[in-house]
Amino acid sequence: MMAHTMLFLGLSALIIHAVADLVASPAQSYAFWRVSPLEFIIFFAAVVVTIFTTIEIGIYTSIGASVLLLLLRIARPRGAFLGRVVVQKSSEKGGAQTRDVFIPLSVNKYSDRPQGIINPEIKAIPPAPGVIIYRFEESFLYPNSSYVGSILMDHIKSTTRRGQDMNYVSLSDRPWNDPAPRHAKEEDPNEARKPILKAIVFDMSAVGHLDTTSVQNLIDGR
Repeated sequence: MMAHTMLFLGLSALIIHAVADLVASPAQSYAFWRVSPLEFIIFFAAVVVTIFTTIEIGIYTSIGASVLLLLLRIARPRGAFLGRVVVQKSSEKGGAQTRDVFIPLSVNKYSDRPQGIINPEIKAIPPAPGVIIYRFEESFLYPNSSYVGSILMDHIKSTTRRGQDMNYVSLSDRPWNDPAPRHAKEEDPNEARKPILKAIVFDMSAVGHLDTTSVQNLIDGR
């Protein structure tokens, strides 16, 4: 009996020593929170569920929440409207080299986080009037094409105006998705002050995949 007890205690000590490194310290948990609060919440929920139920249910909880978070990020991707910053670099010969860097303009209503650089002393210069620069931060696919298209259309309509007055264009000559009024109306003075839309530039360096639905969404937006 004593031998069995000692063997059990020895195995317990060995298992505790083996899994001790898997326990996150408070400092490490705080680092998880700073990097990604949502993933920390999933981690904490999995720990709580595991303590009060079983390990299997805790694993299923974390996997299910992670899959849900992944789908949410795909359906609601981040993006930013860019402005220009002039970066100056001093050379060893005493001269200075300058180059343009494009960074997010500011916090916008489509995102709950500060866009780009946090330093308030760095001010991005907006593009030329009528030019819009937008950077995708995820792949442009069917689940998020309508969401991204709505963001672009809302920003374009709020900051620029058409180059052609569609009030006097017949319904048969308008695009199928043009919501312009049937009859002509007086032009809004605030609308007349907006610059004419000249160009939309897409930064797709972070886009790994495109599909036909997303491309068709851009065509319809045009």
